[in-house]
Amino acid sequence: MNTNVAIPLIIALFLVVIVALVLYEKIVITFKALGAYFRLVGDRKKLVGRQQKTSSARLGTSASTDRGAAIVSPAPLPEPSHLPARLFPRWLKLAIPFTLALTLVLMMVIPIWWWHRHSEAWKIVLSDHISESWALWKQNPREPVHIAQSGATLQGLTQLLDGYANALGRDPHRVIEVWVVDHYWQYWTTDTFNDYMRANRRFVDSGGKIHRLFILTQDDLQNPLLTAVFNNQCEKIGADVWRSDLATITNKAEYQITAKTFQQLPYTETGFQSFDVLQLEDLTYYSSDFSPDYRVVGASTWFYGQTLDLKPLFNKSIAQRIDCSSLQTQVVQNTQRP
Repeated sequence: MNTNVAIPLIIALFLVVIVALVLYEKIVITFKALGAYFRLVGDRKKLVGRQQKTSSARLGTSASTDRGAAIVSPAPLPEPSHLPARLFPRWLKLAIPFTLALTLVLMMVIPIWWWHRHSEAWKIVLSDHISESWALWKQNPREPVHIAQSGATLQGLTQLLDGYANALGRDPHRVIEVWVVDHYWQYWTTDTFNDYMRANRRFVDSGGKIHRLFILTQDDLQNPLLTAVFNNQCEKIGADVWRSDLATITNKAEYQITAKTFQQLPYTETGFQSFDVLQLEDLTYYSSDFSPDYRVVGASTWFYGQTLDLKPLFNKSIAQRIDCSSLQTQVVQNTQRP
């Protein structure tokens, strides 16, 4: 039977049962559903009417010795109808179990009806999201979440920034800062990060701040695409951009302390210089295993509720802040050069 027809029939059946219990002492209904027979029995007790408390000795006779005049009892007052007294207590007694039964039926029927209204593809997608939510719900806050798939890693980063942008939209006075150490700037030259770049911009437009440090080799510093990457970080994202030479920063105490602390985390055997690391107020994210063409993001690890402090690396003594205004002038001069 179609679920659109079955639900009204079930509700109508319960209404019929309630009405029948009011009119009859006992009813028995047998019906077939889901391939089985069900027997519904309803029984109620008779209500005992009020007993009129009278005393014929007191009302019909007199204790006086005077036999001349008989005492006549007054006529009884007309009693109100027993119908409201019988009807309303029955409804009050039946209302609670009827409401509970109807609520239970609706809780079982409506999800089934709602589920069968959707397509199979929708069910598959929803089941996958429910599985992810269940995995996060039972996740120990002290244990990391490791994601091996590239698509899930990049999608998780994008959704994270979109989620914080929504939070900033609800609370514009809140300040949320993201600190990123980027060892693989080449990803920003491909279209792999297009949606991620959009999420970065939306986060900044909502009031968030992104501090991004690119750690570069000598060959990276000679690459002409690097200037365009810095310019995109300034114009298309609005980030606070920093850069540092790998050979120089690795000798600094701030970098060595951060790298040593980082290597105490799981899945960090290849060292701090092999990862892109992101720090939020209550999250540490890092990923590695990058592809040679910089189009596939590697596996990632997410620490919820724990933070690796990257702020000491954003220091003018070991890194250089990019001046976006002078960088834009340099880009214009390069484009006008014959």
